[in-house]
Amino acid sequence: MIVRRPTEADRRALASCAAPLQVRPEHHVAYLGTDPESIAAEMIEDVDDWTEAAAVAADEGADGRIAGWLMGSIDHEMGRVWWFGPFVDTDHPSQWREVADRLDASARRDLPGHVTEEEYAFDARHLVGEAWAVAHGFVADPGSAVLTLDHVLDPPAIITRPATAADVDTVGRLHDVLFANTHTSGAALLASSGPAKPRLVAELDGAVAGYIAVERQPDGSGYIDYLGVAPTHRRRGLGAELVRAGVVALGELGCDRFHLTVRESNTGARALYTGLGFTEERVIRPVRRGFSLP
Repeated sequence: MIVRRPTEADRRALASCAAPLQVRPEHHVAYLGTDPESIAAEMIEDVDDWTEAAAVAADEGADGRIAGWLMGSIDHEMGRVWWFGPFVDTDHPSQWREVADRLDASARRDLPGHVTEEEYAFDARHLVGEAWAVAHGFVADPGSAVLTLDHVLDPPAIITRPATAADVDTVGRLHDVLFANTHTSGAALLASSGPAKPRLVAELDGAVAGYIAVERQPDGSGYIDYLGVAPTHRRRGLGAELVRAGVVALGELGCDRFHLTVRESNTGARALYTGLGFTEERVIRPVRRGFSLP
């Protein structure tokens, strides 16, 4: 087996390698879809060069069958990398670890020195992946439940408006308080607003009461990224109405499937979403090195 840095010409073959693994809980990793087209699109989303810190393992010989691969999605400003993988096409734990070790070592050689924060994230049933990462010095953090919905919800009973740059001192500040140390600041969340990434704001009594940030993803599904309600406006049903507003907005963008993640321990939020018809699909467990999230 040879391990090398991939090129753009490899991307769709790598996505085809990952797709059958992604539909199996014992091989599933976070942040990528389950079909080749969406995986290929997600590999290049929000990164300047997806091959910057990546590795592919292939059999020696004429066919060069792909045995596994690993890719780092790097945020240079934050100094953080989210690892996609390792995808290793074997059910033998010792073989999986051997290939994963070689992929990790190869991709890590190209990791810029200022990137000191790292994360892998596995389905809770991907036991060999979590144990492998912990053996390499990563620390398991609390998991997140993945919930899905297969239909558009009824319109909300509240009026929302699109967020603007002028909301940075209100919506942006609220986001930074509610989601401290997350991968997207309030200012960045508002700046990333666009046709495929609506950010909706609800105002009550002349003040920002809450917001929701959603996104139409490359595979055509809708993703609920952030939902925030100001402490002074909780227990009024506002969260559920904001979810309705976000799903309706995504429906207008052509989405008919929706998904989100919520902290495994956040029983209130999980109840909110299941009460709206979302179904819990899996639990994702992150393992991190160089940082931790509360």
